[in-house]
Amino acid sequence: MQETAPLIAWDTKLETGIHVVDEEHKFLVQNLNLLNQVVHQKGIAQELLDDDVRAVLNNLAHYTQTHFVVEEELMRVWQYPGFSQHQAEHNDFIRRVMSLTSAFADGGMDISGTMLNYLREWLTTHILGTDHAMGNFLKGKGQT
Repeated sequence: MQETAPLIAWDTKLETGIHVVDEEHKFLVQNLNLLNQVVHQKGIAQELLDDDVRAVLNNLAHYTQTHFVVEEELMRVWQYPGFSQHQAEHNDFIRRVMSLTSAFADGGMDISGTMLNYLREWLTTHILGTDHAMGNFLKGKGQT
């Protein structure tokens, strides 16, 4: 597979200070970058390309849900006051990704531009805003 510029370059500004959350975010970024690479492969039959994209998308969707469970459990345990809003953002994202994944599977979605930009923007905005607020709260409770 040829190298494509990463969609998101991991940077310390993305760190929340909560180790498990940061490690999972790194994995999500790696998977999003892999999706970007797969989408931009050249010289591969469309059917094989679609299979690769489908596999990476499914993995990304599954892991995202698993990651959200971890974050939500931390928020529940430590009684994070922004839990409901944070969970609502997670639920909206899951619904959107499932809809995009279904549209792709049905052949009605070009995975390139719009979807990749949406995934990049949502993830970075969510980490830098909502997740950082959660991380600051948890660090205030002694979590790392």
